[in-house]
Amino acid sequence: EKFYRDFLFPYTKENDIKVIYQLGDLFDRRKFVNFNTLAECKRYFFDYLHQNGIQLITLLGNHDIFWKESLAVNAQSLILGEYDNVTVIDKPTRMHEDNASIDLIPWICKENEDEVFRYIDNSKSDLCCGHFEIQGFEMYKGSMVSHGESRKIFDKFDITLSGHYHHRSNDGCIFYLGSHAQFTWSDYNDDRGFHSFNTKTRDLTFIENPFRMFEKIFYNDG
Repeated sequence: EKFYRDFLFPYTKENDIKVIYQLGDLFDRRKFVNFNTLAECKRYFFDYLHQNGIQLITLLGNHDIFWKESLAVNAQSLILGEYDNVTVIDKPTRMHEDNASIDLIPWICKENEDEVFRYIDNSKSDLCCGHFEIQGFEMYKGSMVSHGESRKIFDKFDITLSGHYHHRSNDGCIFYLGSHAQFTWSDYNDDRGFHSFNTKTRDLTFIENPFRMFEKIFYNDG
């Protein structure tokens, strides 16, 4: 709550930001949501966005879906229907912002993989946003992923932005944006935050979260 109240929302207000793209795993647990947690999330996040005219575009990640190989049952569609400012991306979708044509791709699984790869093959968009599992990037700091999709699939895009991996990294064309905050000790000393993307200049700017969950204190008894 402190991150949103004291950092993210003041930034959106100061910079007149009216659209937030959330690239998957809006919720964490695949099978249930704690009622109190949901009430708190609505109070300090979803209600604020709605009351301040900020559009939330959220695409489905692997933690948002109940079934491993299907997007049919998902948290966003079930519990965010009351918010007319929330758009849930559950299939490949194209959006336009200024001079940017953006493809939005949800989590790829057995149910939709043919549709997704066919869509990407035929796409004429410059930019792609998704929740991808791509080979050769770090899921966590120091933990390289050897499985997943080939980078070559995304060569046709000028820029690909992805959620899924919690560690922030890039190869110059594919950008894993990372998580906005630390969650476990594996996140220690790993910079977290959010990104501001200028759709006119295509500048991607990282804004570091000043709040850290984990710190180490070294005590010298001498």
